[in-house]
Amino acid sequence: MTKFLKGSGLNAALAKIIRDSAIMYKTLLKQTILFLCFTCIAGGAYAQSIVQGWVLDAATKQPISHASVYFGNTQIGTATNDKGQFEIQAKRLYNELVISAVGYESTMVNTSVNHTNYTIYLKAKTSTLMDVTVRAGKKDWKKWGTLFSRILLGKYSHNFNACKILNPQDIKFYYNEEEHYLEASSDKPILIENKALGYTLHLDMNEFKYDFLNDALSYSVGTYYENLNTGFNKYKPIIIKMAYLGSKMHFYRSLYSQTLNEENFEVYRYTSIKNTVKENVFIRVQRYKADEIAKGVKEEDIKLSDNRDTAEYYRKVLLQNDVLKWDTTKVDYKQYLSFDSVKNKMIFKLSDTLMVVYKRDYDQIANLTRSHVANGHGHGHSVAFLKTLICLNSKEDIIIDSAGYGIPNILQASGDMGNRRLAEQLPFDFVYSP
Repeated sequence: MTKFLKGSGLNAALAKIIRDSAIMYKTLLKQTILFLCFTCIAGGAYAQSIVQGWVLDAATKQPISHASVYFGNTQIGTATNDKGQFEIQAKRLYNELVISAVGYESTMVNTSVNHTNYTIYLKAKTSTLMDVTVRAGKKDWKKWGTLFSRILLGKYSHNFNACKILNPQDIKFYYNEEEHYLEASSDKPILIENKALGYTLHLDMNEFKYDFLNDALSYSVGTYYENLNTGFNKYKPIIIKMAYLGSKMHFYRSLYSQTLNEENFEVYRYTSIKNTVKENVFIRVQRYKADEIAKGVKEEDIKLSDNRDTAEYYRKVLLQNDVLKWDTTKVDYKQYLSFDSVKNKMIFKLSDTLMVVYKRDYDQIANLTRSHVANGHGHGHSVAFLKTLICLNSKEDIIIDSAGYGIPNILQASGDMGNRRLAEQLPFDFVYSP
C-alpha cells in the first residue's frame, strides 16, 4: 500500500524553517566507495537468480497463458506460455513478484532466495458494487480524468506534461457524495507513456482512493517498466538526475549505505502547532470542489465559494502557513537504524515526525564546473533546499532493501517526496551514475 499526504501551503511553511544549511559535498573517494559497495550488494551478492513456476486458474486449475509476471516496480518480467509456465532470470531477487491477467484478480508473492519455484493461483474477478454502478467511458474520463492524472502522476512534477495515459477509456470512476472520496479501477493494465524518463509504465491497479477532505491518496499498484525509444535527448541525463536525487529511492539507498549526510541529506526532529483555521477552511473548499467536479464543472473554472465575500475570506486564509509554530532539532539519523546481517537488510525504526532536507545543487546536476559558471553557464551555484516531513502510519519497523524500497510501505511523506508521483518515479533496478 502506497500512501501520500500533502498540504496546500506546506512548502511555503517549511521554507522558513531552515536557511543556508552547510552540507558537505561528498568527495570523489566516497563516491567511489559507495558505488563499489552498491555494486557488490546489488550484483555480486545475488549473482544470477532464476524464478520460475506456473500460473493457474484457482477454480479450474487450468493454466493461464499470457499472464504478466514481473518484479514490482522494475523492468524485469515476462509472460506465461500456453502451458502457464514462466521463467525470469535476474541479477538479484526483488521482494514483490506481481502476477496479473485480464479477467483475474492480480496477486503478489513475496520472493525468497530459498524458494524460486512457484505455483500461483489467480482468482477470476467478481463484480463489485463499483462495477455494477459505474461504467468506463469518455464521459467519465472528461469529468475526473484531469484530477486523476494530476493526483497519480504528480501535478507539481516537471515531467507531468511529458506523460500520457494511453488507455483512459478503460478506467472507471466512483465518487462517494456522502464521504467525499473518489475511487478508480481498471480491468486492464493502465498504460502510461513517460517520454521524459523514457519508459512506458504498465500499472496493475489494486486500489486508488482519493480523500478530498484530507487531501490524501491511498493507492496500491503493481508497476512494470518498459523502455520507450524516444530518440536522442541531450537533456535526458539531467531529467533523470532530477528525478532520482532527493527522491524516496535516493533517501532509502542512502539510509541503507549510511551515507545520508554525504548524499546531501540532513534530518531534523520536527514538532509544530497546526493552523486549525486553515485546516477547516481547506476542508470546506475541498468539499465544495469535489461536488462541483461531480456536477461536470471543469476544475479550473471552480471558485472557492459561490459567495464573493466568503471566497475572498477563504483565499486569504489559504495563503496562511499550515502551522502557527514549529521547532526543529538536528538529529543523528543513525540512531534510527540497525542492520540485519542475516537478511542483509537495514531496519528503520521511527517514532518521531522527522523533517528530511535535501540540498539540490542545480549546477552539480548539470555537471557544471567552476570554469563553466565563470564563463556564464549555469546559475552561479544555484541551490534549493527540498523539505519533506516523514512519519509512519504503523508501529511496524521499515525493512530497507539496498535497491531503495522499504517493506512494508508505511512511510507517509508530505512535502517534496510526497509530491513526487509516478511522473518522476524510477524502477528499482535503476542504477544511478553521477
